[in-house]
Order: sequence, then structure tokens, then C-alpha cells
Amino acid sequence: MLKKIRSHDDFLTFMSQKIDLYYPNKRILREHFTHLIIWVSIIDLTKTAHLLKHRYSSNPRGRKPRNPCDMLRSLLLMHKLQYTSVDKWVDALRTVPLYAILSGFHPDSTPGVGTFYDFFNRLWLAPSPHLMNKKKRKVKKPKAKGKKHQKMAPRNPGIVEKLVNRALKQQGNVHYAPKAPDGLQTLFKEMFVEPSANQGLLGDTKSLSITGDGTPVETGGRPYGKLLCNCRKQGNWKCDCLRKFSDPDADFGWDSSREKYYYGRNLFMISASESPYDLPIYPRLYRASKHDSVLWVSTFHELLHWYPNWKIGESILDSAFDAYPIYEMLERYDVSAIIDLNPRRSKQFTYNKMDINLDGVPVCPIGREMLDWGIDKKRYRRKWRCPAAVGGWQCPHPCSDSSYGRTFYTSTKNNPRLFPRVKRDSKEWRKRFALRTGVERCIKRQKVDYKLEGSNGRSSRHWNIRTYIIAMCQHVDAWVKETEKNQYKELHRKVKSILFI
Repeated sequence: MLKKIRSHDDFLTFMSQKIDLYYPNKRILREHFTHLIIWVSIIDLTKTAHLLKHRYSSNPRGRKPRNPCDMLRSLLLMHKLQYTSVDKWVDALRTVPLYAILSGFHPDSTPGVGTFYDFFNRLWLAPSPHLMNKKKRKVKKPKAKGKKHQKMAPRNPGIVEKLVNRALKQQGNVHYAPKAPDGLQTLFKEMFVEPSANQGLLGDTKSLSITGDGTPVETGGRPYGKLLCNCRKQGNWKCDCLRKFSDPDADFGWDSSREKYYYGRNLFMISASESPYDLPIYPRLYRASKHDSVLWVSTFHELLHWYPNWKIGESILDSAFDAYPIYEMLERYDVSAIIDLNPRRSKQFTYNKMDINLDGVPVCPIGREMLDWGIDKKRYRRKWRCPAAVGGWQCPHPCSDSSYGRTFYTSTKNNPRLFPRVKRDSKEWRKRFALRTGVERCIKRQKVDYKLEGSNGRSSRHWNIRTYIIAMCQHVDAWVKETEKNQYKELHRKVKSILFI
């Protein structure tokens, strides 16, 4: 049973008193730990106890559990200091009093390794750290090599269309099946994403611009498993018997940037494209063999479930998502699609007996591009005019007797891939598509700055917790930078006055 949870102001008072007791001379703190103290002080985790209350026993007997606010704060601090092992972090809490104080623990009473793993079980809603049985047959590595800088195509070419059709049948009633990391997503949404949105760090949530992409995450488990049979002793070296895997949820995927196969997972990240700090909104881990276009369909609908009060206005994606069903799905949800064309799928198109080039511009019979003459917002279509009539030159083969010249209309509704709401290859298109790199910087923060793959984790629970905690740290980093602005100087001054630094 949870005991009375102290407020954030009480935590700041506790931290100030303990720092005075253990560090009378604050010169070292001023020189080396001021930023870290402010970083911890700015996180209000009081809601953690309420959000995780159902994961604790209501029996008043027995030993009282640790304060979940302090446990979560300690995990955030652990990843901020780039500790990749719980064992090493427990040793650091016991040997460095400042780390224990900033976590909210008394330096002479810090939690052990088992206490942290008990807390992991409360964050993870599944009964096991793994989502699959540890005993299964050997995972075969694909023989076909992927193309350079191109992701492997889906095994089933029509899977995206099937998933989109199934999702659109339920439009207006988004179906969501409960998942093991839902507890982590709830904490992430309530205490980090929504506060960032309230500060305006994600852009306009009434017309939010999002971008998404997948990235490989290698696991610490072996891809071949542990033999459980005696077939090799009998001379059979190619048996198909069950093996025991330390990470059964991982499988083989193609890393297009390194041009090799890897064994692990696919981290699909959705971030706010207009965020000045490239903040994540919804991180999701899938099997490595899943294609990004397949993952987008499910992840987009999960995003609608978690943020029902937001309006997604724009989606910026790379050429891996260049599938007509995705355009159709986004158009049905009134989302502007900014998606780069896949060169493998692109060719000359014909629309209403008029040739259309790869930029979605009609080409007249003599091979000249027609000129964009604006959008008819009432009918949701774009008007194009004859280049000869506009330019004032004589066409050798005029296709209209009118002095105004031939006009042609294209509609986003009829073909959202060829004629998106924002004209391809326009100044506005290039400006909007340039925001797509924000998700790459967001992933870079996870994998490089916070060393996501530096851990040798072997379970879905480990990788989900690590991914979400790092995403939380990304939001806190943005908050700290915001404290330097005028509207947050008072909070910055308050923290310094409480800590006497």
C-alpha cells in the first residue's frame, strides 16, 4: 500500500536540506552539478503515484513500497547520466550521496537492484518481460540482400491496402487493444507530452504537424538461441528442434544505412515536426522485419487513441511511405500528406487524358508544363492554364480556340498521391518537407546522445522502458532550455534560491 506522497515543493525542501547536510561547501556543486540539480528540480512527478496506484497492493500490512515518484526520478537521472546497467546505478546511489539526494532517497537508505525490477514490473503491464514464448524454432536470416539506402519491401505487397481498408471501416470509432507498454505511455503523455504541449513546444495541437520514421535497434540476445536437443551428438547439424532464446521477441531486419541485416527491433518514432526541440510524441517498438509503411497504419491510429483532443493537420513522411492507401487514409482523416515520391514506383501518369509529370503538373500535348493558377477552395481543386496563353507566345498546335487558353483541373480527392494539397516541387512543399529531418534528429538524440543501444537488454520490457525514459529525458532537456527565457526566469530563480546555489 502506498504511503502519503509528498508534493514537489516538499521534495525540493528535502533536497535542499540534504545538500546542506552532506555538502556544506557548495563550491563543487556550483562548478559541476548546477545544471543537473536544476534538471532534476524542474520535473514535477507527483502524478506518478496516482497513475500507478492500481499497480500497488491495497493491503496495509507488510513492508511499504518505495515512493514511485522517487523511483521514476531515479530512472530519469540514471539515463541522464548514461548509466546502462541497473547494478552500476545502484552502486552509484550508494557511493555518491548527491545522486541519492537528487533521486529523492536518503543517502543511507537507497533501493537495491530487486526494488528497481519490482518497479519495472509495475510499469510493464504484461505478466512476463517477453511477449512471446522463449522456446521457438531457429530464426532464419534472409538470404536476399536489400538495396543500398532503401528499406526492404513488405513481404506481402498488398498488406498496406488491407490494413488501411480495415482501419477505415472503423473510422470514427478507433479500436485499440491494450498493450504491455500502456503504463509507460500514460506516464509519458500525462507528465511530459501534455506539459510540453501546454508550453507550446510541440506546435499548434489544433492542427498538429507530425513526422515519423523507423530505425533499427540491435538487441543483446543471440539470434541462434540455445540448443535444447541432442541432435548434434547424433550427427544431425541442421535440426529444426525448438531452441531457447534470451530475447524471443527480436528477429532479423534490414538496416539500409549500414547495408546489413541486424537482429533486434524496429523503433518507430513519431515526433512533432514544428517543435523547436524535435520532441517525441509516441515511440513504438515493433519487430525488426516489419516495414515502415505497415507500421505507420497501426501507429497512426494508436496516436489518435492516445491524443483524442488533438487534431492532426499534416503528416510529413519519406518515400518509404509512398503508397496510395496511405494517401487515401490521411485524406479521409483530413490530414495533409507531405510524402516524397518513391523513385521505384514513380513514372509518367495520365489523368483525364492529360499527361502528368512526377511533380503532379499537367503536361500539354506539345510537352510544356501548364501553369498553376491557384486553388478553388470551394470545390477543392487546383486550376492550370495553357503556358502559351499566359506567356503570350504562339502555340504551334493549339488545343483550344479560346483566347484564355485551355484550362485543366486536378483534384486532391480524386488522386491524393498525384495532387496533394501542397503542390509538389513548390516553395511551400520544400519548406514543409524540410521539417521531416526533425524525426531523424529525435532518433539521433535517442541512439547517440543517450546511447539507446549501449545496453545489452534482452526483453521487450527492457527496451520499452529504456526508450520511454529517454523520451522523457528529451522533454526535460527542452524544459531546461526554456527556463532561460523571460517567462521562466522566475522558476529558475526559485530553484536556485531553494538550493542556495
